[in-house]
Amino acid sequence: MVLTNSIFELIETNDTLPFDVSLHSVNYVPSHWHNSVEIIFVLSGHLEVTVGSQNHSLMEGDVLLINQCHVHEVIGLDMNIIATFLIPVSYLKEHIAGIESLNFDCHSGTAGSDKRSAMNHMRQLLAEIVLLKYKRGEAYELEMQVRMLGVFTTLIKQFKVQVASGAMNEKYMERMLRIISYIDDHYKEAISLQTLAEREYLSVPYLSKFFSENIGLNFQSYVTSIRLKNTVEDLLHQDDMSIADLAQTHGFPNAKSFYAAFKNRYHMTPNEYRRQYRPDLHEKKEKSSSNYLAFNQSSALGIINKYLKRSQSNELEQVESLECISNVVDLSVAGSSLRHTWNNLITIGKAKEGLHADVQQHLRYVQQYCRFRYLRFHGIFDDAMMVYKEDENGQPVYNFRFVDQLFDFLLSIGLKPFVELGFMPSALASDRSKTIFYKVSYISPPRSIDRWCQLIEVFIRHCISRYGKTEVESWKFEFWNEPELEAFWSGSDAEYMDLYLRTYETMKSISTELQIGAPGCIITLHSGQFSQKFFAFCRERSCLPDFIPIHFYPHDNLENIVQTKHFEEFYKLDPYRKLLEEFQGISPNPDYLKDMLNKELKRLDEQDLSGREVYLTEWNSTAYHRELTNDTLYKAAYIVKNIVENLDRIDGFGYWVLSDNIEETAASAQLFHGGLGLIAQHGIPKSAMYAYQLLAKLGNRLITQGDGYTVTAGEGGYQILTYNYCHFDDLYALGDTSFINEKSRYNGFKDEKTLKFILDLKDLPNGKYKVITHTISRRHGSSYDKWVEMGAPDSLTKEDVAYLKDNSHPRRHVQSLEIEGGMTFVSTLDPHGVELTELLFVYE
Repeated sequence: MVLTNSIFELIETNDTLPFDVSLHSVNYVPSHWHNSVEIIFVLSGHLEVTVGSQNHSLMEGDVLLINQCHVHEVIGLDMNIIATFLIPVSYLKEHIAGIESLNFDCHSGTAGSDKRSAMNHMRQLLAEIVLLKYKRGEAYELEMQVRMLGVFTTLIKQFKVQVASGAMNEKYMERMLRIISYIDDHYKEAISLQTLAEREYLSVPYLSKFFSENIGLNFQSYVTSIRLKNTVEDLLHQDDMSIADLAQTHGFPNAKSFYAAFKNRYHMTPNEYRRQYRPDLHEKKEKSSSNYLAFNQSSALGIINKYLKRSQSNELEQVESLECISNVVDLSVAGSSLRHTWNNLITIGKAKEGLHADVQQHLRYVQQYCRFRYLRFHGIFDDAMMVYKEDENGQPVYNFRFVDQLFDFLLSIGLKPFVELGFMPSALASDRSKTIFYKVSYISPPRSIDRWCQLIEVFIRHCISRYGKTEVESWKFEFWNEPELEAFWSGSDAEYMDLYLRTYETMKSISTELQIGAPGCIITLHSGQFSQKFFAFCRERSCLPDFIPIHFYPHDNLENIVQTKHFEEFYKLDPYRKLLEEFQGISPNPDYLKDMLNKELKRLDEQDLSGREVYLTEWNSTAYHRELTNDTLYKAAYIVKNIVENLDRIDGFGYWVLSDNIEETAASAQLFHGGLGLIAQHGIPKSAMYAYQLLAKLGNRLITQGDGYTVTAGEGGYQILTYNYCHFDDLYALGDTSFINEKSRYNGFKDEKTLKFILDLKDLPNGKYKVITHTISRRHGSSYDKWVEMGAPDSLTKEDVAYLKDNSHPRRHVQSLEIEGGMTFVSTLDPHGVELTELLFVYE
């Protein structure tokens, strides 16, 4: 919809969507008309709409139709949210015969009880139209048109009336537009009806009558409404002008006349209005039209939810389409070797968690089914590890008991430490008020950098003494966590650089073969200024890191979020749903990780750093510890897609995190609470964990890849991995979670379809094969869906836990085939499904 200063609005549409659907919070829209039928659906608040001379009071849930070319005015009487639908008559003529001879009398507030069912049906259709507009799934434009024509079907059957007076007379439209345009251009001046009459060569009485009949207001009232509209716009945004000055600037003869007009329109004084609607006086906000106020779009979309009928599963009913993906795969090609660097690294939260019995159980499990090389964690110097304190004389006291227990355990199960050096021991912190996480870590610089370096030296020498120099030189030491964010580093950039330099020099003085990495920075923070400054400093001081850690979270507005005072609270509240709206903005790009890796690797190449190892030491589809889709089948397809599409592009993919038992936030009493882990409480693997187990079965030679599939060779045969990834829809990505709940979490995705893969396997050696198919679906391999199926119990007995573990494995299908002359491989997957098929030679 194009809003102009003119009273007439020409509604512009596009080829794909021939009508306009918008969400607004309305302030004041002066009298206007347009060439479309307008439907106003009030989602919250109170409005007054005047159509011609008739006033309509609208409350939450009300629907009002305004016929084409009818002059109308809209006033918001309090904070409100409305959905507006503007349907051009030209579009209606194409689909509804005789529409030009019809008007509609449709106002829910005055409709009788016999119309209640029809009104509810229209609310349902209008709500679905809004949802479709913001979800933007496949063919959403056609779906919207089907529902809009359904709205007009109901209108014709229940609310049609013959065309009556009240519409703008098209015969006089050109003259009226000239008059209105002149008023818009000169409203700040002392314009009069006499002046306009002379311009139009009309008598004053005739023009006065002409104006009132076509606009529904007398001339002076209309001029006052235009002056009022523009004054209110500045009232909301101008700090340096008094109300009296604003009024006179916009054509009011004095402040008294403005106050009278304002109170008559808004039923409050300008000062009261300013306090209610304008932003904080001390914050500069982007100026917007006073017609429509700024509001949280996610909140509006959430309200739509209650007008939508749901199926028994509480998910919107929809028909999934079938899409076939066909290709010929030549198995005789040499392909390329695979290192499978994705399994170089897995992560837990803090070092102390690695001593917890449940986390150790999870680590043993993952090493049994999907062997990793390194375990990354932070907090090695947290007070919980009891590494550092000072005696009564202020002298350092070191204790590596818990460090030894942790490292001994890791090495016993084949994991090498990937140590993040940090955070600060409280006894060494310069400011103990600077903390992060539910289980506190101290983030300030050391009060003595010499004491810090002494701690590093004693720590490293202790490890070498216990585990040997060669072993410790094979470990990784990442220096601090995201110091570009104030939430994780309270000191200055200069203080961080100096601390890094001194730490680097201390470690290299012990052994030049010790591997120290750069700080782990978030590559989705678009500025990248910290990293550029850091590497420039390292070149100047000859302390370039041995490897480069990076972090990835796909939140478009992460840069704004993490710099707010609320970010620290994010880790301390449980639940922190009050903060959820501030963490909106998941990227709509399903290839965001791949694109950001390309960008980061290019940037490193431009800085002559391309020869160094790069480790993704944190990555996930979200940074939320209570994101309900984390527990679902979606996560399996997300992990598989992002790993196979980035095979061996970097040296490690450290998925954040292995276990739901993480102490960054308070523990949840719920089993499936949306935790970030691959494994839930009680050691119950999620579908995401099973995705890793299927990845571990891929061969060491890549034959080919395509959209949704990967073919490898190795381990005595061939492996075909297929997946059906569906990304978050635009509505969910905005942050609106109202369409999911604890028992129904699959209603936030778009383009959901069944995929059928048909691969013609050429040059498959003839012979006998054992074909093993592993399938992860909502029925097999998703402990969350099995939990819902068993009744979603709040607490679990030992028998319940055993049942979930036993019944949540991926489906396993085994058959023997005699193959001659190739084979046609078929895999059919529902949304979010993953399947791995092994074709294993049988030697007789």
